[in-house]
Amino acid sequence: MKRNVLFTTISLALGASMFPFHVAAQSAQAGNGEREDQEPDRIVVQAFPIERTALESAEPVDVLVGEELDDRRGLTLGETLDSQPGVHSTYYGPGAGRPIIRGLSGPRVQVLEDGLPSGDASAPSDDHAVGVDPMLIDRIEILRGPATLLYGSAATGGAVNLIDNRIPTSVPERALMGLYEARGDTVADERSGVLRLDGGGGNFAWHFDGSYRDAGDYAIPGAARRELAEEHHHDHEHEEGHDHDNDHDDSEHDDHAGGTLENSFVESQSATVGASWIGNRGYIGASFRTFETEYGIPAPHSHAGHDHDEYEEQHEHDDHDHDHSEEDSFAFIDMEQKSWDVKAGLEDPVPGFTRATLKLGYRDYQHFEIEMEGDEHGHEHEEDHDHSDDDHGHEHMHDPTLFDVETFLSRLELRTVPVAEWSGAIGLQIESQDFKTDGEEIFIAPNQTDTMAIFALQERSIGDFTLSVGARLESTDVSVDPSDHDHEHHDDHHDEHHDDHHDDHHHDEHSDVDERSFTTWSASFGAVWEINDLWRTSLNISRAQRAPSATELFADGPHLATFSFEKGTPDLRKETTTAWDLGLRRHSDHLDLELNLFQKDVNNLVYLEDTGEMRDDLTLREFKQDNGQFYGLEALAKWKLHGTNFGDFDLRTGYDLVCGELDDGSNLPRISPERLTIGVDWGTGPWRAGVEWQRVFRQDRPAEFEGETPGYNLTHATLAYQFTFGGNWAELFFQGRNLGDNEARVHTSALREYAPLPGRNFRFGLRGSF
Repeated sequence: MKRNVLFTTISLALGASMFPFHVAAQSAQAGNGEREDQEPDRIVVQAFPIERTALESAEPVDVLVGEELDDRRGLTLGETLDSQPGVHSTYYGPGAGRPIIRGLSGPRVQVLEDGLPSGDASAPSDDHAVGVDPMLIDRIEILRGPATLLYGSAATGGAVNLIDNRIPTSVPERALMGLYEARGDTVADERSGVLRLDGGGGNFAWHFDGSYRDAGDYAIPGAARRELAEEHHHDHEHEEGHDHDNDHDDSEHDDHAGGTLENSFVESQSATVGASWIGNRGYIGASFRTFETEYGIPAPHSHAGHDHDEYEEQHEHDDHDHDHSEEDSFAFIDMEQKSWDVKAGLEDPVPGFTRATLKLGYRDYQHFEIEMEGDEHGHEHEEDHDHSDDDHGHEHMHDPTLFDVETFLSRLELRTVPVAEWSGAIGLQIESQDFKTDGEEIFIAPNQTDTMAIFALQERSIGDFTLSVGARLESTDVSVDPSDHDHEHHDDHHDEHHDDHHDDHHHDEHSDVDERSFTTWSASFGAVWEINDLWRTSLNISRAQRAPSATELFADGPHLATFSFEKGTPDLRKETTTAWDLGLRRHSDHLDLELNLFQKDVNNLVYLEDTGEMRDDLTLREFKQDNGQFYGLEALAKWKLHGTNFGDFDLRTGYDLVCGELDDGSNLPRISPERLTIGVDWGTGPWRAGVEWQRVFRQDRPAEFEGETPGYNLTHATLAYQFTFGGNWAELFFQGRNLGDNEARVHTSALREYAPLPGRNFRFGLRGSF
């Protein structure tokens, strides 16, 4: 706790230094009920501390806003971004999905909320959800490539910045304005709704939003277990006189093989309130948000001491609607996160600086992993089933496992005045995370991570060239206390799951604390050449270092979510990544093109290796370190046929590929497969529509003990009608997902053998403003 006290003192000192100045307004940003401009040459990327659009950046950046974001919103952040070039998603059922950028995820991809880390527990394990509802996000910025320079060790693979208006930076045009959306679907009987209100007057602005989602177990086109799905498909082919084909790639099944995926429900709700005082030169504001979700993990679990595969083989599977035995155990997660934020901006704060921005945050995150035992009726969920723990129809097999994370955050950015035609920003960032665990089945002991960093970014224009240079120096301390497993925790919201009292974490003089300290530095050089009004090319070279995470260093226990016993390596060294990006872009009224080539050479790459051995009857996986590399490309094209007699058409196609391997030529585990996307969008008057076909290819370069994953096709469609209601815009929309009802299994998911993606789904709803 001494580190937290020191961190708080420093943060308060930084904040106090801002108050003698008169706070004032910055330029208004979207989020007060208006649609944001989607043209890439006009959207300023807020993840950068200096004003820069995506086209002006030397590193690849995508921005999702407006109608494009509306059409792609899913249950999770990963699902929302899964169709973006170079971005895939982890998949642990519909309740947990995190972005994978160019084959990298977990502790190498930083999820940010307006520039501050999300402060949840999603990085250490794929079954942990990101603590945000995609329905409430105004825009999403994706930095494809090392963002370590700006956001530290956790962004060597990239960063995803989520922008909302929880702390207003401008006074809205009206005293009250709002946005709403209500939608449902057929695949899981989802019912969701969001409401957002913005208002104010004079020097005061306020914000409120809330969301609710209830989705049951979702329908799948075939059997949940992959082996059963393949058996059924082959049997069906045999009955029709087809040849048996072990290399069959597209898993398509007739309707009678379909069913529902047990324990794939999701429930969530959130609420946010924020307010700001806005003056002539800046602003200061604060917000509070609570996010709660409960979701099932759709795969049978077993305890250490019970081999999962042997357990499954002991049971008969008599029909395809119910792949698991009555005695299988399932788990669900009950999560809650509370977030407090303060943000202040000031124009011309002191000589030498044109703008100062201070952000302070506190995240209180916890979730319980609760294991259930099926009753005599199995795991069936009724249509209007209440998924609270009292109504699951299961008995808890063990006390819940607790993950409790407290995170303190602060970030100060100062825009500098031009010096020798160079201008940019410098900054200071401080973070402290206290990660506590408790329960019978934890794979990482309580630990604490503290980081402090300074960074600088400068750029200048020379003719048609824009040059940028930057550097970051960061200190990271990671400590673990293996003896401190018996935390007691008390939270009124979770008394039903955990009745013990949980005191603040502390170390005594006799505790066996293990500490590691790392000093990392990163640097980058970028250049953008504006060839003419249509074409630009860019080059970005970076050197990024990453300190190993507490999980990679100190994991030592059963991780049931991944069906493995995970073992850390305490003597891991820091990673060093040398990366280059080469980009070519064309932007015009008729044709947009983008091509990106990249390569990352990583010294001391940390990866989780399947050893092929067993421990406590679970697969033993160890964090190893070796030199490796990632390389690939992303290609995009959009042909715009506007002003025709039949409306405006956009024809688009995209392709992305990433390869990851060690220096000895062996493949790295869980690398995203190559992907091709073709789509057409149409609009005329109040109508718009679109169709998209996506081919995810077979991953035939698996790591040792991993196995290949078949490819699959997905076809999606959208139809929307916008109209005026009461002087405000409104839109009815209808979407079809996986219209071919094809079986699709995510190679990067630990559940690919047990949980395919949802089958054919029709989503419908109404959104609008008032």
